[in-house]
Amino acid sequence: MRTVRRLYFYAVSLISLEVVLWGLIGLARSILNPNIVGGSVSQLAQALSLILVGVPVFLIHWLTAQRNARDDMEEHASGVRAFFLYASLAVTLIPVVQNGISLVNQLILIIFNMSSQLTLFNQGQNWTDNFVAIIMNSIVAFYFIQVVRKDWISVNPDIELSKKRRIYRYIWVIYSLVMVVAGVQQLLQYILTPLQTTVYLSNRVILSNSITLLLVGVPIFYFSWRTVQRSLGELRERESLLRLGLLYVLSLAGVITVLSSGGVVLKTIIEVILGYRTSMTIFLNTINIPLSLGISLGGVWVYFGHWLTRSMKSVPDAPIRSGLRRFYYYILSAIGLVATFIGVNMLLSFIVDSLFGMIVWETSLRSGLASAIAVIGVSFPLWWFTWKPMLMEALQDDDSGDHARRSLMRRIYLFAALFACVIGGMIVTGSTFYLVLRKLLGDNPLNFSRNLLNNLQLLFLFALVGYYHGLTLRKDSKKAAITLERMHADYPVLLLNPRGTDIISIVNAELGKQLPKLDITILEDGKSLAGISTESFKAVLLPGSYALNPPKEVADWLSGFRGIKLAATNTVQGWEWIGPDELPPGQIAKRSVQLLRQLAEGQEIHRKAGPSGWLIAFYIILGLIFIPTLISIIAESFF
Repeated sequence: MRTVRRLYFYAVSLISLEVVLWGLIGLARSILNPNIVGGSVSQLAQALSLILVGVPVFLIHWLTAQRNARDDMEEHASGVRAFFLYASLAVTLIPVVQNGISLVNQLILIIFNMSSQLTLFNQGQNWTDNFVAIIMNSIVAFYFIQVVRKDWISVNPDIELSKKRRIYRYIWVIYSLVMVVAGVQQLLQYILTPLQTTVYLSNRVILSNSITLLLVGVPIFYFSWRTVQRSLGELRERESLLRLGLLYVLSLAGVITVLSSGGVVLKTIIEVILGYRTSMTIFLNTINIPLSLGISLGGVWVYFGHWLTRSMKSVPDAPIRSGLRRFYYYILSAIGLVATFIGVNMLLSFIVDSLFGMIVWETSLRSGLASAIAVIGVSFPLWWFTWKPMLMEALQDDDSGDHARRSLMRRIYLFAALFACVIGGMIVTGSTFYLVLRKLLGDNPLNFSRNLLNNLQLLFLFALVGYYHGLTLRKDSKKAAITLERMHADYPVLLLNPRGTDIISIVNAELGKQLPKLDITILEDGKSLAGISTESFKAVLLPGSYALNPPKEVADWLSGFRGIKLAATNTVQGWEWIGPDELPPGQIAKRSVQLLRQLAEGQEIHRKAGPSGWLIAFYIILGLIFIPTLISIIAESFF
């Protein structure tokens, strides 16, 4: 209830703040510049109405929120308040930058002797309009900066403020990075555009825009990224998943852009090699946008990929560090695999079309061959250089190889590839049967032989890729089974089974089914522990009732035991277990086996269920379905 109340007050405060702010901006513009912007009666009335409606609403809700924060530390330290404060800074400071861009752009256009109406943003506004927006937004931003500073002093712990500040900082990193990348891309586009082109004015506009974006974006990116880097001195900033996720996204965005842009450029070059006649001007006009985009985003890939690698290497836990590396490599490998599959399919389709003479070389056939080679040329190296390290890692016979073979990311990757091949092969097979049956039943499908061969080559590709990944899965399973059996056999477990309980017998039966190689010793009631060394076992399992009130001999033995002690929580008269609802014996047995399996295999005990592996696999499969669609759309542009 209190959370909903907070959401209401801070949401209304933020919206009414914007209403009042832009009402004041409109009023000031109409007063200072009555002949251009806001000079009409309707615009003046609009500004006044925004102020008259927004001011009382904002004051009522904001002052109430401030009073609640002063009276209640929980309100003061809430995540909703922290989000509101940093959102207020963002919605006031970003317009300051946007209007600053317009000012710089107008100045550059004047230097280039061009019309100020060609500004990148806020067309139709003049210097006065931009200055008014900058001053008004800066005043409001300054006020909230003071509020944030006071909160940082008075709020302890400052967990929510730290989280929202982190998001706020990365918003500025992304925002400024977009400006820098766009500026570099447009500058490269201008350089790559021939001077003799008929769109000279357009090129000058591109140059002015690029200079503007770089002049504004570079300083903001420098200071925002340096602030983020300096914050890594704090442990919670270094361990932030937001930082790691951002590095992943920026690196992958760079890879995908370089892949698609490089394909377009390579396709154009191959067409020229294959005899397509064109002038240098037309050639440069064709590749200037994709080439400039690929170079600028390639820089993002290299730079943030470097920081991603450093972040992964700084993780102290070796298994986690390896897992982060695998996640990155398998995503790149999946992108490369799907694109390579599409490229090979395009090449085989070209061969089929050329055999049947369906397309004229001068019109589409040359373009089809160039597109196929281009897609393969940019995607196969990506797949090979990311898949090969993962393959070599999994082939090792040491612990790192075992962890690699059993990693969730590797299994998701292999099963997703196998799934896609099975479903794709099923669809293509159904389409092939449909064509053949139509032919046998007397119908004569158009281009029957060509379509049949195209279906067969696609079915061959699905079968080849599916067989390779299925074979890889089988090899992994065989090696993993041998390793796990050895680990199970090297993990001795003692089961204490007192008279009057049957839970240990049920657990023992379940262990025989699931972990037959586990080294198990069961000690029935009445048998003495004398002579049994506490060093002989790595884990001991006993009923919960026995753990609560063990005989003296058992208690003495357990006190000297340094291994893992597990208690099966069976019903005990007079005791209520705090935690999950009481499980039936069969579930207790399965849970016990799960814990012993984790211990024997050197894993940490997972007391809480994490995200379902099948759910993660579902998301990955969705991605693998989406990526081919995206690359197919890109590939269509090659024709």
